[in-house]
Amino acid sequence: MGNYFTLINPQNIFIAIILILVLYKVLTIFLYKDIKNNYDETILKATKSTKGYQDNTVISNVFKEWWTYVISPIEDNLVKSKISPNFLTLMSFLVSFITAFLFSIGSIFLASLVLLAGSSFDILDGRVARINSTQSEKGAFLDSCLDRFSEIVVMFGLMILYYGTQFVFIIYLAAVFSLAVSYIKSAAENHGFKTNIGIMQRPERVVCLGLGGLISSAFEYYGITFLEIEHLIFMLTIIFITVLSLYATIQRLLLGLKQ
Repeated sequence: MGNYFTLINPQNIFIAIILILVLYKVLTIFLYKDIKNNYDETILKATKSTKGYQDNTVISNVFKEWWTYVISPIEDNLVKSKISPNFLTLMSFLVSFITAFLFSIGSIFLASLVLLAGSSFDILDGRVARINSTQSEKGAFLDSCLDRFSEIVVMFGLMILYYGTQFVFIIYLAAVFSLAVSYIKSAAENHGFKTNIGIMQRPERVVCLGLGGLISSAFEYYGITFLEIEHLIFMLTIIFITVLSLYATIQRLLLGLKQ
């Protein structure tokens, strides 16, 4: 029995999830034509565009379409249940506190899993509202505000994790530039400008942080370290997010000034 419990650990769960998702992707390529059409319809429904995802960000549009298709059964069930989009928004916000707590105690793997899972609520609330025709200005306002609060909460958890080290300044910069990306968009819209670009936007920040934590934890579990620095990959991921968030801030600022 002990051997079975040894196999059930976070790293093996991570590997199993990756293998299942890769297999799922391969199967969607070779299945029947009607399945492929269903795939295309799912992407078009999610993006509201005849061309699907066309974002120029650090996350591949192919990956975004694939993930949209993977979570589409969850979306369909939420639509049928007539659940309130605001409830999904609040759930995403509450999950950020769990994520922050797990980061603060050094449980990077579980925190990353919860972060990625919780982000699905944030992805689905707007789509459920649109499909059920329950969109509202107040709902969009609440979603936008809680998105920013969620990032602050998660970054606070990371600051606790690295408190007492020089790396806490990198966490601070990551929080500043992440919020700056969103603020510039809001400020530009108030003046009638369009600045909805940026290589590192909120979905990209969440995905990069989550995947970086998962990969780093897998290496740490199997005793693979780099330069004898614990969770170096995770730290490099945060630096990566910080630099590209700064770049996205500059992108949006320059675009706004050109209009």
